[in-house]
Amino acid sequence: MLAVREGELPPSLQQQILRLQQLQQTLNLILVERQRLETELFEVKNALQELEKVSDTATVYKAVGPVLVQSSRDKLVQELSEKKELTETRLKILEKQEQRTRSQLDTLQKEIQSALAEKKTS
Repeated sequence: MLAVREGELPPSLQQQILRLQQLQQTLNLILVERQRLETELFEVKNALQELEKVSDTATVYKAVGPVLVQSSRDKLVQELSEKKELTETRLKILEKQEQRTRSQLDTLQKEIQSALAEKKTS
C-alpha cells in the first residue's frame, strides 16, 4: 500500500484499512487452525491404518491424558472413525471460511487501492 500519513486519510478509508487488518488477522487464525486440523487428521488416519494391521483379539491401548488405558480394537476404530469424520467436516467448514475471508480481503484491498489512487490524483 502507499505510504500516506493517517491524518490525511478520510475516516471511511481509515475504517476500511482497519477492516483489512482485522480480515488479515482472521485469515491468519483460520490458517493456523486449518494446519492444526490437518495434522490431527493425519494422525487419526495413521492410527486407523495401524489398527487395521492388528488382529481383533490383540490388546490395544489408548492415551487418556498421560495414562494409557486398555481398550478394544473395535471401540478404538469406532472412536477414531468418528473423530476422522468430525475433523474432515470441520476442515471443510474452515476451508469455506478461508475462501470467503480471502475474497473479502481481495475486494477490500482493491477498494482501498482505488481510493488511495483517487486521493493521489486529486
